[in-house]
Amino acid sequence: MGLEILTYNKKGEKNEIFEINENFHYWLFSKANLNPKEFIEIFKIKDYYKTNTQYSGKDLQIFIQELEKIKNLTPYKDEVKLILTKINGENIEKIRITGD
Repeated sequence: MGLEILTYNKKGEKNEIFEINENFHYWLFSKANLNPKEFIEIFKIKDYYKTNTQYSGKDLQIFIQELEKIKNLTPYKDEVKLILTKINGENIEKIRITGD
């Protein structure tokens, strides 16, 4: 089971729940050799079992920018595109990423 992403609209209502694939998570933190200082927001979801992170406002925009940076570097390009599509909507106010 991967990490769950929950999206919330501007009224604070939950829009959608979807998953960050476990293989993609493994690639991010074990194979991609990402610099934690360059990908600060992404590294907040590194600990698979302790992740309970919310992004909104500036932090959400930085998270989106970091995903954009890795989009063309990963063999999980389609997954990154799907995540970006779902969290970068006009009606998305915040997201929450949770683990087990």
